Amino acid sequence: MTEGPAKAAVQGAALCLASLTLALAGATIPIAGVFFALLTPLPLVLLSSRYGRTIGMLGVIAVGASLATLVGQGYAWIFSLEFGVPALVLAEAIRREWSPEASVATGSLAVIGGSALGLLMLSRSAGGPIEYLQEHLDQAVQEAMALYSKIGIAADEPGPLSISAEHLRRFFLAASPGLFIAAAALTTSANYFLARIGLTRAFGASGSDSGFAWKMPDSLVWVFIGSAGLFLSGLPIVKQLGLNGLLVMMALYFLQGLAIAAFWIRRLKLPPFVGILGAVLLLIQPLLLLLLAGVGLFDIWFSFRRQTLPGPPGV
Repeated sequence: MTEGPAKAAVQGAALCLASLTLALAGATIPIAGVFFALLTPLPLVLLSSRYGRTIGMLGVIAVGASLATLVGQGYAWIFSLEFGVPALVLAEAIRREWSPEASVATGSLAVIGGSALGLLMLSRSAGGPIEYLQEHLDQAVQEAMALYSKIGIAADEPGPLSISAEHLRRFFLAASPGLFIAAAALTTSANYFLARIGLTRAFGASGSDSGFAWKMPDSLVWVFIGSAGLFLSGLPIVKQLGLNGLLVMMALYFLQGLAIAAFWIRRLKLPPFVGILGAVLLLIQPLLLLLLAGVGLFDIWFSFRRQTLPGPPGV
C-alpha cells in the first residue's frame, strides 16, 4: 500500500520526536531515565528501515541538532555516536534481512565503537578513560553513602558499608568491559526485535517476522568453558579476563533462553498476558535471568525447541 507524502512526513516527524523525547528523558530523569535512553535508537531504526538511508540520516541529524539546542553540543555528539550511528547500522541490517545474530552483532559493534569514542571525548579532561570511570564510580559510592545517611543509618555504621562499597567499586571497575559489552548486546537486541515487531504490526512490512529467533553457534560453548576456567584459576588478571568473558557469554545465552521461552509461548498458543507477566518477573527477580541463561546454555545438548508439539501454521 502506497503512502502519500504528507502521511510519510507526519510519520517521520513523529518518529524523530519520539527519539528526541527518549533522549531527553535519559538526560533528565534520574535512574528510570536510563531505561528510556536505551530505547532512543528504536524510532530511528524504524525511520531508516521504513523510509531509507537518506531519511534515516536526516532524522539522526535533526534529533542531534535539537539536542544540541536543548541540552548542549556535547550531549548531541554522544547521542550521534552511541545511538544515531548504531540505529542506522541496525536499520541497514534489517533492510538486508540479515539473521538476528548477525544483525545484533553488527549493531553491538557499532554501539561499542561509538561509545568508546564518546568515552574518549568525555575523559579528555579527566586524564583518561580509566580515571574517568574511577571518578564516576567514586561519585556513585558517595551518593550511595549520602542516601544511607538520609534513611537513618547511624553514624557508627557506615564503616562496614564503606568497605562493602569499596569492594563493589573494584568489582565494577574490573568487570566494566564485560558489563559494557553485555549491555550493548542486550540493548541492541531489544531495539532490533522491537523494530521488527513495529515494522510488521505498524507498517505491515513484508519479510519481517516479528518472532524472537536466536540460535548461537554450538562452538561458542568453548568460549564459555574457557572463561569459566580462567575465572576459577584465582590468578588476579586471569580471573578478571574470565569474569568479563563469562558476563558476555551469559548475556548471549540469556538471549537464547529468552528465544526458547518465546518459542514455547507461541507453540502452546498462550495468551499475551503470559509474556507480559514473564517480563515483569524478569525485572523483579534477577535469578530468573540466570535461569534463562542456563536454559540457553543447555539448549546445545537438549534442543528445547524441537518440533514435539503441533503448532499453528508458519511457526
